[in-house]
Amino acid sequence: MTTFDRLTQRLSVTLILILGVMLLVPVRVGARPARSAVPHLGYGFNVAEWDIDRLQAMGFNWIKVFDAPSTPLPILVLLRVDVTAQTSMNDLLADLEAKLAYKDNVAAWEIGNEPNLDASYGWAAAPNAVDYTRLLCAAYTRLKQADPGAIVVSAGLAPTGRVTGDWNGHPGHNGLYQDEREYLKELFEAGGGACLDAVGYHPYGYSADYNAAPDVASTDSTQNCANGFCFRGAEKIYEIMQARGAGDKKLWATEFGWITSPPDDCLADGSWSGRQWQIVSADKQASNLAGAYQYADAYWPWMGALFIFNLNFNVAPWYDNPCEQMLFYSVQGRPAESALTALVKNIPSLAGRLKTDTTAIQWRVDVNEQPITLTASVDLANWGWGSLVYTATVDAAASVAPTISNPTGSLSATAQTYLSLSLSTFTHTGTLALGTYTGTLTLNWYAVGAGNNPRLIALQVDVVPEVYRVYLPATVK
Repeated sequence: MTTFDRLTQRLSVTLILILGVMLLVPVRVGARPARSAVPHLGYGFNVAEWDIDRLQAMGFNWIKVFDAPSTPLPILVLLRVDVTAQTSMNDLLADLEAKLAYKDNVAAWEIGNEPNLDASYGWAAAPNAVDYTRLLCAAYTRLKQADPGAIVVSAGLAPTGRVTGDWNGHPGHNGLYQDEREYLKELFEAGGGACLDAVGYHPYGYSADYNAAPDVASTDSTQNCANGFCFRGAEKIYEIMQARGAGDKKLWATEFGWITSPPDDCLADGSWSGRQWQIVSADKQASNLAGAYQYADAYWPWMGALFIFNLNFNVAPWYDNPCEQMLFYSVQGRPAESALTALVKNIPSLAGRLKTDTTAIQWRVDVNEQPITLTASVDLANWGWGSLVYTATVDAAASVAPTISNPTGSLSATAQTYLSLSLSTFTHTGTLALGTYTGTLTLNWYAVGAGNNPRLIALQVDVVPEVYRVYLPATVK
């Protein structure tokens, strides 16, 4: 829904609720706001060492780790579970059992890493989405048995670009790596969509700015996104999710970032030969990382948590090679650290959480304006990553007791809906007594990990001698 549509819809609701003085207030319509209507993002880092104090000082609320913390952390944990072609079902389940001993310290589980690559850190064999899906589904089943509120994320896919050819019946596959889009399609075809809460992806920025349009080639390196090599390549992944019936689930960027320039002598190192075109300045890294969060907040309600790669590999003591590429994705001590600290965060709760757009609805009715049916709608939103269910009721004994067209329902993570009310109590002919009539709308809700905290909305009808209608022009800027 566009900003103008949302403003128009809210304006129409206002006009319905205030039937008496029909004021068309000035409305300013400009660019899409920098804040989403419902918080949906997680702010996370891949780390070398667990510098929790630094993460909290930066306002980040997620950390991605490879070992389950033995004690609770003051921030949320994404735990990566190693899964490769050599991982047997028994090995996977045994590994999960060991990690589940610390399940209360883990909020989300990523099953594997870059399985569309034949690399030691990926699938470690020719990629096979069907084989991976079997392990993913086994992990999902066991984790949900142990912790129904756990968030299960499929392995973050590596962006490979559009791979041509066909390998053993797998499109976009050359025997060493598979086009991430074709891999994801095969994962869904194998039933993987039922075995995940979020799809993992690694939308690295490469040379392109955070807002460069996907799949558009350009001679300007900051706008070149040929083959989807840019942050907004994530949009193409979400399109596949929608087409496969998973549009109500989130996409998680379990790694993303921009690489900065190493010392000049490192550029002569052969390991940098395929990486130099991706290098950006330290200032550009800062503006891109901050801009990426702002862009996702404003335009991508389907994005969940974003984990920057990386916070502090550049200060880890175990890298002997000063030209190691991972050191130059790091943020610590660079302009990006300050830019990300200053970034205004828009963080949802972990468990489902019901919010409403109002605490009161008021109608104003002319005493002679009969018969009349009053209507209104209430915006319901889930400000959490866990799904929730709700039930709406009114006090039937009250003088204001509207009917509700959709009194029960559910909301997936960070989703929205409208509750429609219709009040026909005042439709009879004859003279109404002047005065105020009241009632209450109660919204009970439940989510895993969150108890019911009812939302109460006061209902009021004012019957007045006469209503004066005034129409003011709208101002559009």
